[in-house]
Amino acid sequence: MPDASKHVGRPAAKGSGYWMSVLLDQLKKRSDLKLAVVASAGRRDCHFEADGVEYFVVKIPLTRGIWNRLGSYRDQLPIRSQIKRFASIVNEWNPDVVHIHGTESEFGLIKAWGYTDKPVAVSLQGLMTPYTAKAYGELVPEQLYGIVGRTLGLRAACHRRWKGFQERSPYEESILRSAEMILGRTQWDHAWARAYRSDVCYRHVDEMMRPDFSEASSWTLEKCKRRQIFCTSGCQPLKGLHTLVEAVYRLRDVFPDVRLNVASAGFAPRPQNDYARFVLRLIRERGLEQAVTFPGHLDACEQVRQLQLANCYAMPSFMENGCNALQEAMLVGVPAVATFTGGITTTIDPERTGLMFPVGDPALLAWQIARVFQDDGLASRLGANARITALQRHDPSKVETQLLTAYEELQTMGHPV
Repeated sequence: MPDASKHVGRPAAKGSGYWMSVLLDQLKKRSDLKLAVVASAGRRDCHFEADGVEYFVVKIPLTRGIWNRLGSYRDQLPIRSQIKRFASIVNEWNPDVVHIHGTESEFGLIKAWGYTDKPVAVSLQGLMTPYTAKAYGELVPEQLYGIVGRTLGLRAACHRRWKGFQERSPYEESILRSAEMILGRTQWDHAWARAYRSDVCYRHVDEMMRPDFSEASSWTLEKCKRRQIFCTSGCQPLKGLHTLVEAVYRLRDVFPDVRLNVASAGFAPRPQNDYARFVLRLIRERGLEQAVTFPGHLDACEQVRQLQLANCYAMPSFMENGCNALQEAMLVGVPAVATFTGGITTTIDPERTGLMFPVGDPALLAWQIARVFQDDGLASRLGANARITALQRHDPSKVETQLLTAYEELQTMGHPV
């Protein structure tokens, strides 16, 4: 949360967590709710209030910091003393309900390990088990490690992420099995929640997006730069940027002026990890140095501008759930092409609000992008439908109602009538 980061002297997170801060901004307008946030950050514990919200910031354990500096997946694993600390704060504050965002971190273990009896709802973000299978994006390790040597490669960020997914999966399962309620927004969410627990209490709650995107003027074909693709894929194989680079290589035969802008940190000015080096090498081998640019992380205002300039937004991930970046593109009304995977099958209605392609298929990705480039009617129709759908899906008042209804039901689970 921005206020927590500011208080402990850390920069606000870039590219992550916006749905939580936007939701908090909406909820704290209500006089009938009392809110507290527990977060892990910084080198010391602190407790403060900001804008009517109580914050408890728990310091990051020294051992976790050491593992982080060593580039080990162990810095992502739970520490029992930390879980007890989170639980003690919750129990002392004595809330009616506890809302935990995501199973990727350890917060949900306060319930799974029996440290609190408060009713808990867990919102699904990503899921470790299906993500583990796609962590390498169908690349073989030699493609990544060969660039810097096998010894260094064994400690590569890509391997660390895969190992982290694998090791955290059992903790995730225990979190989902112990929570009274699971909150999700896609069929994929619901399916995996039931896979872990057949009698799960699942409730559909959409997410709020940053208002910069919903309030922006809609994308129009007349104002975009033809044959320009915009992408926000991160610096890891799972995000599939290499598939999009291969698609651009195939598009260049028909569209010599095709351009790809990748708004992601980690590629420039220096590659962050082995995957970034692999992608940059692939760009050189395909002769795309002048066709692919890396403007780096963009704030919301600049991201909106780039979306409005793009002819197409592309999301090539091997596994995603809701993908907020894709949903922000839909809010602006940009015609989008995305992978048929995970929760994206709920996010996009194929041929109506976007186009889809199978994971890791650069030829069909290129084909779908070419359709957007060549058919102005299709591009305009996809963009307009996407914006209407996204505005309805992420309407703040609707999401607030969904969430508070779930909270009220959850409260009765903790205090039976």
